[in-house]
Amino acid sequence: MPSFQLKMATQLGEKIAADHGFASLPVKPFKIAEAKEIPVEAKPPEVKGVSGAMIFVDGDARIIYSRDLNNRGFENFCVSHELGHYFLPGHPEEIIKQGGTHLSRANFSEATSIELEADHFASGLLLPSVLTKKFLDSQQVGLEGVLALAETAECSRTAAAIRAAECSGYPVAVIMSRADKIAYAFLSEGFKQLGNLAWLRKGTPLPSSLTQRFNSNPANVLKAEKACGETHLGDWFGGVKGITLDEEVVGLGSYGFTLTILSSESRLSEHNEEEDEDAELEKSWTPKFAYNR
Repeated sequence: MPSFQLKMATQLGEKIAADHGFASLPVKPFKIAEAKEIPVEAKPPEVKGVSGAMIFVDGDARIIYSRDLNNRGFENFCVSHELGHYFLPGHPEEIIKQGGTHLSRANFSEATSIELEADHFASGLLLPSVLTKKFLDSQQVGLEGVLALAETAECSRTAAAIRAAECSGYPVAVIMSRADKIAYAFLSEGFKQLGNLAWLRKGTPLPSSLTQRFNSNPANVLKAEKACGETHLGDWFGGVKGITLDEEVVGLGSYGFTLTILSSESRLSEHNEEEDEDAELEKSWTPKFAYNR
């Protein structure tokens, strides 16, 4: 899906938050639904496998959301996602064409265009860029900053991590995994500039890493344990071998996934200076007869 469409969805979410008077975190999606006279109700617990639904009947909208995880941040994201289906151009028409009911699996776990757009709308709604950047400026780069953002914004940790990467001037990679496989990855612009990086595709085995070891014990995920250590860019993405990154991991409980943050508090220019120094040092120790042979 073209990235500009996802960016437009995020920007629309930000606009809706501003239009409803939210000038600080947290943004309240339930209040926005109330202002639009959209009834919101929890889905029956026996209905499994969906995070929510948008229903259109005779021109009226209704939102159903999941409380299965007993997680307010996830619930806010679910409602924001469904509001995306209400506000995003073309979504109501598409849902009505399909019969008026659309079931969602929110939180960036689905790859269809309509779901991705709604996820990015929800991300922009709950975490407008200006408010997110202002908050992150006072936080540590990496997992602790992400967790603080999720708590303050009352949103899911996944959404907070992705928005932190989008708004960060530092190299940050967000990786979601389950068991020994990667679910998806999101890289900040600063991270992308670290080199010619291999793309982490869905279903790719985790490299030998702290995350792999963490996931080998399912209790770590279920109990939302945390772990931190160091890794190397080349272990995950190939490219430059000498770049060391912080690797911070947290289990997402009954959601079943693990969130990994790879980050560096050095900006790109600092990494480039280190690489240039290493290259010069290597060159100075290379025997002269090795050149031009």
